[in-house]
Amino acid sequence: MLTCSHLAAQSPESLRVMTYNLTYFRSFTSFCTSTNNPPGAKEGWLQTVVAHAEPDVLVCNEVDGGSATAHGRILSQCLNTNGVTRWAATDLYTNGSSLINAVYYDQTKLGLKAQGIISNDVQNNPLVRGIDVLRFYYKDSLLAWNPDTVFFTLFAGHFKAGNTPADVADRQKTAEAIMNYLVTKPRDSYYLLCGDLNMPKSQESGFQQLLNYSNATVRFYDPENQLGNWSSNGSFAALHTQSTRDGQTNDGCFSGGGLDDRYDHILTNQALLASAARMRYLPGTLKPLGNDGLHFNAALNSGANFSVPSNVLTALYELSDHLPVVADFEIARLGIGLSELRERPVLSRSESGDYVLQRISAESDWTVEVFDASGRLIERERWPAAELRWSPKHLARGWSVLQVQSPSGSTKFAVLK
Repeated sequence: MLTCSHLAAQSPESLRVMTYNLTYFRSFTSFCTSTNNPPGAKEGWLQTVVAHAEPDVLVCNEVDGGSATAHGRILSQCLNTNGVTRWAATDLYTNGSSLINAVYYDQTKLGLKAQGIISNDVQNNPLVRGIDVLRFYYKDSLLAWNPDTVFFTLFAGHFKAGNTPADVADRQKTAEAIMNYLVTKPRDSYYLLCGDLNMPKSQESGFQQLLNYSNATVRFYDPENQLGNWSSNGSFAALHTQSTRDGQTNDGCFSGGGLDDRYDHILTNQALLASAARMRYLPGTLKPLGNDGLHFNAALNSGANFSVPSNVLTALYELSDHLPVVADFEIARLGIGLSELRERPVLSRSESGDYVLQRISAESDWTVEVFDASGRLIERERWPAAELRWSPKHLARGWSVLQVQSPSGSTKFAVLK
């Protein structure tokens, strides 16, 4: 089909974000060893989970930060495997913690514009773990002609675990550091926070910093507005992300007790919740993968669980004591329109299959050029008459752009599909 209109819009692009605490991924301690936390097996399980979930952005917590090995192996052994080449890794950042965040993205959909890390709290003291800050842009197929694409910022975090007053204070300091970043740095219209926040309830001071920060314009929101005391509360059973296990903790490497805590989150700013936003959260899509809502205080694989295929269920159980959380977004794609012309072309299709371009008068020659979505010139024609017949034999599949140039030098665009 060929279209030429004042505004030719493309269908929206879907984007799935997944955040996943991988539990000491290639990081070994006295209680989590290469025997009870086998690195090779975990790579295979992660590959299975990602192949099933098909995210476009993957945020990983608890990846070994001692070297680049673990970060690189997720890319090469878990993502870009079996002919898949779409994944790219962000750079490895650390504030000195032995456990880091590792973030990956579909490079066919997204580009990485900038990356940094929040290392210190507002008093300039080191955070327990740094918060990665990543600025992405959508690689619209029409980007060569219109740079006004969607940008968004992703904060990747793993807050301090534990229930002591010091642990709670550390989480609050981390939340404050994120909010301070938002009010002191240039920010995109859209941003989200992904990771293991380790808070048992939304009433905790750190979560309140995110939800009710003094500057209302930068606050975060729970996309499904499921706030309250999540811990050991069956009302939130479908949102619990820890623990996948009951008594089988691999000699203490993993936590037990069954699914009873909501630690892992994808939070958004308010702009992402607007129905008419250029990037928006799709209501109802935020969920912990593998949680059927029927395993409160039970192991993930206890009895029947048909929320995912059996091999994925096994991978989720074995890989970590957390479940990944996914959320879907929609990005409005660009349109390149034909601006108001004194002699606007009219396009039609002839019986022979050629496209016919007509205008009211032909006082002077115009030039018609056809480009593919990469900006390469496909064809060039002089338009010496009131009618130009153009054969689409060289038109590639997908979007192309017809450029019409008058003798005055003004250039107008129409979208061809």
